[in-house]
Order: sequence, then structure tokens, then C-alpha cells
Amino acid sequence: MPMHESEPSVNGKAGEQSSSRTAILLAGTVILAVVFSIVWMQSAKYDLLAVGKQAPDFVLTDLNDKPQQLSDFRGKVVFLNFWATWCKPCREEMPSMEVLHKNFDKDGLVILAVSIDRVTTTKDIPPFIKGMNLTFPVLIDSWGKTDKPYKRMGVPETFIIDREGVIREIVIGPRDWTRLDSLEILTKLLNVTPKAADVHSLDRGVGRG
Repeated sequence: MPMHESEPSVNGKAGEQSSSRTAILLAGTVILAVVFSIVWMQSAKYDLLAVGKQAPDFVLTDLNDKPQQLSDFRGKVVFLNFWATWCKPCREEMPSMEVLHKNFDKDGLVILAVSIDRVTTTKDIPPFIKGMNLTFPVLIDSWGKTDKPYKRMGVPETFIIDREGVIREIVIGPRDWTRLDSLEILTKLLNVTPKAADVHSLDRGVGRG
């Protein structure tokens, strides 16, 4: 008789253990699902822009406080460069960008140099531009409007955008834009075939600061 009385107790404990395991498995599944969702969302957030994607639109002001919108330059090839006054490689790259501006402006090239200097260093932009004798358009992004959509790796970084607003080349780091091998995509989009002499013709007249 005592043996029969103990059986319900054993079965009850087994049932409780089974229910506990099920609850733990369900809780584990929910946690894994939440973690996977967070990881997926974060990876999507930091997914870099790629060649072939539409360039994110933006509106920034130039040095004269005039608003400039990227999409307003549709129909032209846009050389979108991100830089900062404290960036030494940017300083080294900009003279060759000035050469591009003076040589290919007539062919439909628009250079937009977006400064990511924050409010504490924006005062350094005008003397920087003047000291280097730069004449291409400079935009100011003190509040980081382009940080999230362009997901930059750093500065300088350049996006070559075609006449339809599609990114055709992404250049991370500085480049000597007076070199013919640096101009392959750009000259193809502009439908020009510059000679070395054409590209270097204004090099001596560009201030190097």
C-alpha cells in the first residue's frame, strides 16, 4: 500500500519538471529571437553604402548660408567629398580637387566638399579655404546630418555620383586626382578623355596652404 501511495507524488514531480523545461526552452527561444532581431537591426543600420545605390539626398548650407540640395544637381556628375579642417590627408588632397574643378566644370562636373567640422571648428573653414585658394563649393555639416545616411569610414571620403544620382565609385582616403588612373570612372561619366597635360595644366596655380 505505501508503494501505491507514492506513485502520484512521483508522477506529479515529473510533470512539474517537464513543465519547467518547456518554460525554460520557450524563454530561451524568445531571448534568442530578441537578440537576433537586435543584431540584424544593428547590422542593417551600419550596412555601408555600395556602388549602384542611390546617393542619399541632403540639404546643407554653403559658406554664404545658402541652402544647397544634392538632388538639385541631377543631370550633372557630382564629386561629393567629405573632409575636415583638422584632417591632414584632406589638405593634401584638395589641390588636386581644385584642378578637377577648373578643368571639368565646363564638362558638367560639380564638386561638393562637405566639411564635417563641428560647431567648435567651423570658424576655421573660411581661412582654410582662402589659404588654399580653393574655388569649388564648400558645404557645412556641423550637426552631422550626413553621418547616418552616408555611414562614412572617416575623412577624406569621396562619392562619385552619376547624372541620375547613382553612386558609381566610393574612394576611402585621399587620392591624387591629377593622376589619369584616378580619373577612370569620373572621365567615363563625363564622357571626356583628358590627356595628362590637360589634367596637370593648372596644378602649378593651385595653392597648397
